[in-house]
Amino acid sequence: MRVLITGGAGRLGITVCKTFLHDGFRVRVFDLDTPRNRKSVKRLHGKAEVIWGDITHPDSVQKALEGIDAVVHMAGILPPVAYERPELATKVNVDGTKIIVDSIKEMGHHIPLVFTSSVAAFGPTPSATQPLCPEKIKPNPKGAYGETKLQAEKIFQESGIDYVILRLTATMYLSFSINDLKRMFTVPLNNRVEYCHPNDTASAILNAVKNFTQVKGKILVISGGPEQRMLYKDMIHAMMGIMGLPLPPSRKFTTEPYYLDWYDTTKSQELLKFQRHTFADYLKDYSKELARQYGSGFLPFMRRFVGPVFGKVVVQFF
Repeated sequence: MRVLITGGAGRLGITVCKTFLHDGFRVRVFDLDTPRNRKSVKRLHGKAEVIWGDITHPDSVQKALEGIDAVVHMAGILPPVAYERPELATKVNVDGTKIIVDSIKEMGHHIPLVFTSSVAAFGPTPSATQPLCPEKIKPNPKGAYGETKLQAEKIFQESGIDYVILRLTATMYLSFSINDLKRMFTVPLNNRVEYCHPNDTASAILNAVKNFTQVKGKILVISGGPEQRMLYKDMIHAMMGIMGLPLPPSRKFTTEPYYLDWYDTTKSQELLKFQRHTFADYLKDYSKELARQYGSGFLPFMRRFVGPVFGKVVVQFF
């Protein structure tokens, strides 16, 4: 079975590609031709077919869909770029999605399509009294990212093609970019968050394709489950603590409610059986990655010398 993964060269996209390859699928990656993406796909060791193109160009999309048995549509503009360039977010997240849908309809046959939406479609929910689920919470997104994701969901719902919508919670990665540092302070310290390991997210996407008849037409939330619920300040404190650094000053963090929360994943877990890793697993993986990048002595040095002496100064520059 050949699966097309749009946005497959992204950080989560590569994890998803590896998961499908490991399960025996033939994978076709469709993404923009950029130096970063070319470097990224090297992690697939030539095991996946790569087609460079643009989701907003119908010809590129039609070429990518040739001979495909299933589609995982992950291509999109993420925060903070989605907020900085809302017109680009609309062009890619909404118009690009419509091109995918129209191209599949032109093919004249039904194939499974998994759309990776976002819990941003719910919008901020600071007054929620119970975990969120699509059946009980009416979407009320704020900002270009959540708004364009919800618009894309509606395109699928009105399309007549076969689809499942997975609303993904935010995912933490082992490596960090400038955009990640920017995002760190856009969430209030007391905001509810629910961790989900990227490997579990990838498993959910894989199982959505494999069990498509059971999930077709549904909106499912992909998050870590009740044991992975915490406050944002606890998450950041644990991550900083790996290097012996304190939590950055509270004045650096926004007080505006963010779209993350706790979720009812009872139905999604029952159907997709993906929750296998914990936040503690992530912290172990993160520690190993730091040691791999900077050497085995890096973390002991940070914890024993830098953190206790200069920690409060270091986090001022974040």
